[in-house]
Amino acid sequence: MTETTHQRTLLIIDDTISNLRVAVDLLHAYGFRILTASDGESGIERAHLAQPDLILLDVRMPGMDGFECCRRLKAHPGTAQIPVIFMTALTDTDNKVRGFELGGVDYVSKPFDAGELLARVRTHLELNDLRRGLEERVEERTAALAAEVAQRKRIQTDQSLLLDLLRDQSEQLRALARQNLDAEEQTAAPSPALASQIEAVRIVLAQMDGQLETAETEPTALSADGLRRQALHALSLLKSIADALDTPTPSAGANGLARIEGDPLFQLSTREYEVLQLIGQGKSNAQIAEILVVSRSTVSSYRGRILTKLGVSDTPALLRFLVERQLGGV
Repeated sequence: MTETTHQRTLLIIDDTISNLRVAVDLLHAYGFRILTASDGESGIERAHLAQPDLILLDVRMPGMDGFECCRRLKAHPGTAQIPVIFMTALTDTDNKVRGFELGGVDYVSKPFDAGELLARVRTHLELNDLRRGLEERVEERTAALAAEVAQRKRIQTDQSLLLDLLRDQSEQLRALARQNLDAEEQTAAPSPALASQIEAVRIVLAQMDGQLETAETEPTALSADGLRRQALHALSLLKSIADALDTPTPSAGANGLARIEGDPLFQLSTREYEVLQLIGQGKSNAQIAEILVVSRSTVSSYRGRILTKLGVSDTPALLRFLVERQLGGV
């Protein structure tokens, strides 16, 4: 029997000693741990301290009656969820309705019938267990959904930032292409090899434009690695064109293809580059953590990796690096 009840704690509040003794003896015999109180005030105090699994509450008591005692128990968050079974000899329907309205879960009549009392106690303990289990599952599921939503937001943010970065790189690459193509048009008779290289640049740019247009409506279709490889290929072709024309290759700008070839910025991941930009805007670790929805320790880790990859020793050196590259709002 003890195994069935798992040593549940019951609080019995009754001012009549004989009633208390009967209920205590009966329920104790079935393995319950029993606490008692002889009035409403002491019963409320014991309920707050002991947090019983169920309360058996007499309706008629001097001073505070069972209805007021139940009302106060249900009004306090520490005892509101404890099931209350009224014990009464009253058969009046109005009193029963009032008890249910105040939060009672059931009635048991006095004098006690052992089978009825035990059945009602066990039933409401089981119902309360089911309620608690359901609440725990709801809380767990809610937490899981919240984590999933946060993860999706982070992914969408990463995709958006990546799309913006690659769009900027594409614009910078097109600017380079226009400068070189303008130079080519001024050449009297470009060689077949040079003409082939120029056409290859046009093809690569068209492919990049097509990928970016697709990414506008389908961000998940964006291939960052593929787009970067195309940008590298186009840049290599542009350098060959510039060499053939005996002209210097124009600068891509700090925010564009400077990240692509021979530059430490290209070693940064998308998220590290985003953190770097926020540092350049004067954001603190706490502000960056709030913006990116990550912990401060994660931001510190990003900051450390950025320092290592860019070959700078500390934050002042990093800020000088940003000023030289005209990055952020430093």
